[in-house]
Amino acid sequence: MLIFSETKTADEWVVSKSKFIGHTLMGDSRESFLNDVSEISRKHKTANHVAFAYQIRSNNSTDAYFYDAGEPSGTAGKPLLKILESRKVVNSGIAVVRYYGGVNLGTGGLARAYTKAGMMALTGTKIENFIPLYLYNLTIKYNILDKISNLVYESGGLILDRNFDTDVHLIAKLTREVAENINDNFPTVKITSLSNN
Repeated sequence: MLIFSETKTADEWVVSKSKFIGHTLMGDSRESFLNDVSEISRKHKTANHVAFAYQIRSNNSTDAYFYDAGEPSGTAGKPLLKILESRKVVNSGIAVVRYYGGVNLGTGGLARAYTKAGMMALTGTKIENFIPLYLYNLTIKYNILDKISNLVYESGGLILDRNFDTDVHLIAKLTREVAENINDNFPTVKITSLSNN
C-alpha cells in the first residue's frame, strides 16, 4: 500500500468549455477529508461541482468513499476512487473542481474528464509506502524523554500529546515494531496500546 506524502493542485484542464482542477488530499479520518473539501469549495465559490473520493486504512480494513457532487451517478467521484484503488493508495484522496462551460459532456465524457483531472493532480504528488501506526500511551521517566522522543520521530511516529507530572505521559502513534522495541529495551517505560487492533 502507498500514501500521499505531499499534496498538489493540478493546472486547469478545459474540456468543451468546462474547467476541471484536480487536488490531492491527505488525511486519516473522514472529518479531515471533509474539511479539506470544504476549504477547496470555499476557494472555488463559483464552481458548479466539487467531486471527491478518499480511502482510509484503519486496523485491517479500508474505508472507501466517493461523492459525485450532483453529477450523474458514478461519473465524478467514482472514477476518482478507481484511481486510488488501482494505485493502492490509502489515507489519501482526490478532489476535482468543475466549472461548467455550458456544453454537456455525457456520462462517458464526464467520467473521462474527472479521471484526467484526477490523474493530473496525481502527477507530481509525492507518494511513499504506507506504514500503519497505532495509538499508544507511554509513561516514562524524565531522564529518558529525549531518547524515547527521538526513537518515535526517527521511526516515522508521532507524539500527539505530552503531560508532565511525576512521570511524563505521552500519547503517540507508533509502528508495532517500535512499540515492541520500547517494551523490550526500556523496562522503566510503561506502554499501553490504545488501538482496537
